[in-house]
Amino acid sequence: MNSATVKDLKLAIKQNVNEVEQSNMGHRHISWKHVWGNSCLSYQNEKLLDDKAKLQDFGIRNNSKVQFVPYVVSKNTRRHSKRKKHRFFHGLNKRAIGKS
Repeated sequence: MNSATVKDLKLAIKQNVNEVEQSNMGHRHISWKHVWGNSCLSYQNEKLLDDKAKLQDFGIRNNSKVQFVPYVVSKNTRRHSKRKKHRFFHGLNKRAIGKS
């Protein structure tokens, strides 16, 4: 469809994945809010961040392959920001580690 947008693509992916999960695994719940909050779609190394953007502007056609890439939404602006590395021992400081 010439007028298809990134949002349309996201909805199609959501529907397709939910159907496959339902038929293969039975009832399972995927938190799409979590998925879209921690990743975004990418096509040829370009992130598809604007839901209103038309797919044809990116060169996306039928059977084009898009990927999920890590990307985190900033809580303040509700926009995507660069993902920060997760610190496993974020609650520990160097003094507490050195005393043990």
